[in-house]
Amino acid sequence: MSPDHEFSSDWLSRREPADHAARSEALLEPLIAALPASNPLNVIDLGAGHGSNLRWLAPRLQRPQHWRLIDRDPRLLRAAREHARRDPPARILEIETIEADLARSDFPWLMDAALVTASAWFDLVSADWIEHLAEACAAARIAGLFALSVDGRWRFVDARGDRDQDSDDAFVRSSFNAHQRRDKGLGAALGAQAAEALPRILTAHGFSVTTRTSDWVLPAGSASTRALGGMLLDGWRQAADEQRPDQSDRIRHWHERRRARLDLGQLGLEVGHVDVLALPVA
Repeated sequence: MSPDHEFSSDWLSRREPADHAARSEALLEPLIAALPASNPLNVIDLGAGHGSNLRWLAPRLQRPQHWRLIDRDPRLLRAAREHARRDPPARILEIETIEADLARSDFPWLMDAALVTASAWFDLVSADWIEHLAEACAAARIAGLFALSVDGRWRFVDARGDRDQDSDDAFVRSSFNAHQRRDKGLGAALGAQAAEALPRILTAHGFSVTTRTSDWVLPAGSASTRALGGMLLDGWRQAADEQRPDQSDRIRHWHERRRARLDLGQLGLEVGHVDVLALPVA
């Protein structure tokens, strides 16, 4: 996971299977029951990237839909359009991509939509940004489904799935979590605190809020764990180095130990995330 706020298409593609496997299906039934009967259903996807959220959610909404994908990165929006042309998502009537800087947005797209969604987004933003979004959602009386906010938990597991601890895991984790709170262009980022702040702020603005864990489970020995886990470890090392340059040798040795065992298939990873459903109260 790169500590930088610009995400590569390769990183997003690598994480997509883990994201889709982790997401909470339990939130779908109350969401679908609460959505208006409009046809098509208008959906807004904030920080849409290359369209992973659309690919998971659209087939599960059970009616025709019109999606607007909002992101500031034209490369990722172009990738989303190209993917949709090659493999059109089920029940989609139209996909519109909008290049916009969400740091300075008043969310004009919400007023004619039934659902706003985002995935792996809220650790990048500030509490003030969430307040602004919650106010706009409350004014529009729009439902929200917000997936895969990291909550600061991660651990290594062995081939049996049991916890495997290294003496420096906690140090690197705390260094990475501190680095996550640097400004990513959307105010002082909440990082792992977003998992708690998002439902709290939405509740304060009158929404009925339900949360579910949506943890990545990456078993030891699989090719996908080696690929995605290797990118995670490299990103954690880079962020920890930037946060604690005085401890670069300690961080490097930790990374070498963990990366070697991951590559040998001796280690897997579990990474904590939270999904949040927010419904307007009648």
